[in-house]
Amino acid sequence: PELDARRQRAVDEQLAQQRQQQERDATVRADNCGRARAHLAALAEGQRMTRTNAQGEREVLDDKGRAEEMQRARSVIASDCR
Repeated sequence: PELDARRQRAVDEQLAQQRQQQERDATVRADNCGRARAHLAALAEGQRMTRTNAQGEREVLDDKGRAEEMQRARSVIASDCR
């Protein structure tokens, strides 16, 4: 009986950890969703946007860069906004 009780506690602890991890994942997805929606809205409004390149320099997004960023934001929205 004691062994069964230990096994059950271990299973319960594992389930609790899985639930906590799922809650953390859901929170991260919701945050990513909100950020992606805001970024897409800013891009769609035509605001002047910059990004930092590999050399650490700021570069202004041209139409091609804006389209790429919009596509990235849409893919995040598709995966995280359920």
